[in-house]
Amino acid sequence: MFNALPQPDADIARFVRVTQAEDGMIDMVIADNYREDFKVQHFVSRVQKAFPGRTRWVSLSLDDIAHAALPPSGDAPAHSVNQQRVSGYFRKAIALSASDVHLTVGRDGGEFCYVEARVHGELHCLDCIDKDEGMALASTIILSMCDVTEKQFYPHLHQDGRIAERFLKPLGIFGARYAHMPAVGGLYVVMRLIQEEGEAVPDFESLGFLPDQVRVLKRLLRRPEGMIILSGPTGSGKSTTLRTASAAWLALWGYINRLPVRRLLTIEDSPEGRIDGAIQTPIIADKKNPEDIKRAWRLSMAYALRCDPDAILNGEIRDLESALTALKAAMTGHLVMTTLHANDGLNILERLEIEGVSAGLLADPQLLIGLISQRLVQRLCPHCKVPYQRVAGQLEADDRNLIEHHCQPEKVFMRHVEGCEHCYHGIVGRMVVAEVIAPDAPFFELYRTKSRAAAKTYWHRKLGGITRNQHVLNYIHAGEVDPLAAHCVCPIDEDSYTLLAL
Repeated sequence: MFNALPQPDADIARFVRVTQAEDGMIDMVIADNYREDFKVQHFVSRVQKAFPGRTRWVSLSLDDIAHAALPPSGDAPAHSVNQQRVSGYFRKAIALSASDVHLTVGRDGGEFCYVEARVHGELHCLDCIDKDEGMALASTIILSMCDVTEKQFYPHLHQDGRIAERFLKPLGIFGARYAHMPAVGGLYVVMRLIQEEGEAVPDFESLGFLPDQVRVLKRLLRRPEGMIILSGPTGSGKSTTLRTASAAWLALWGYINRLPVRRLLTIEDSPEGRIDGAIQTPIIADKKNPEDIKRAWRLSMAYALRCDPDAILNGEIRDLESALTALKAAMTGHLVMTTLHANDGLNILERLEIEGVSAGLLADPQLLIGLISQRLVQRLCPHCKVPYQRVAGQLEADDRNLIEHHCQPEKVFMRHVEGCEHCYHGIVGRMVVAEVIAPDAPFFELYRTKSRAAAKTYWHRKLGGITRNQHVLNYIHAGEVDPLAAHCVCPIDEDSYTLLAL
């Protein structure tokens, strides 16, 4: 039906949409500011002559037109055999809800390349191909599928890049980061898949934060200035939580005609997912030159402060210079959200101390307003999970003692590794296990003069803080998490050795 309709030339295609309605009428949508354009008028006149008495039109703003339905596009551009093969592996990984695709070329000194996907934290083999084929795929990705990379393929050096949008858009994902490093026997390639969430950014509750934690998070986002630091190991969902926090901050202030009334500016290396309403900026630096990377972070933050932001998302604190740069931004009346690799909320302070941040800055409740740590635990399939009592006799004595001493066995379910038609080997996803600390002056005083254990105990008992131990037990007793699997991510007896006795 659409092919019979005249379509605007490429130079005005953004300003005019033509579709055929169910009642047989020809609908035209024209951008407000381009109604007087000669080419637009000429095209409208041509459509009206071709369909006399059957046309109607309406004018909208340009961004409204961009959200209008488009007629089907032509065939996608042809890709080479290797490019299609890589895209095929991406499709398989996406169908499994994978976060990464790995190529282990010449693994264990062999003549093969294993193509694997990380699914809910576990590696799943997609294919086994010849070593030379794997090396050819890596070369193809670097030389013809990346838009941010070097111009040569260097299998004996560390190399990274970003897959071009033309390969990702048909797959429905926002981005894919490429990185490889030489390995014994060949090459190790990892491609991180970044989902296109757009307006469907998950909220805190769907990520797994408890209601009391969500209240604290939203209270932190209402603060006019200060720094919120999110910690966790690689692959713990920090980027997703930052996007959720960004969306929540923008929603807090509201929108007018889809545009936010406050400015959120991001500084990322590189952007890890679209944040609708934010101005997202990448770090531009020579990735092989550490000093140039430091300089790029420092200059990006300096420029950001000149560009009238209300809040800043700073992708990561990596060293003393980036820490001080972020702290300075938080000291100049801005809310700053950032990440740091640390084991838990208290370890954030210790990491900053090791990097060289002064003790005075680390004891200011108006500066460091939020210390958040998170991990991800696997969610059990509700259709095939197994009651603990049914399998208890098959477990080792130490595992039974752990579960029966720290959990309520009658509420515990275990993973059914074989799985069912509803899941991936007994797992249907992952959830956040977190500690959300909003420190006050006594908290910092205890940390500075006594110990981290004293500060954590005060936060838990006096401020009502929920430890990650409590968080994971909440899941276990709801029958959503296997306690032995959770113990490898967040020990279920952790509070017994990290909190002070009464």
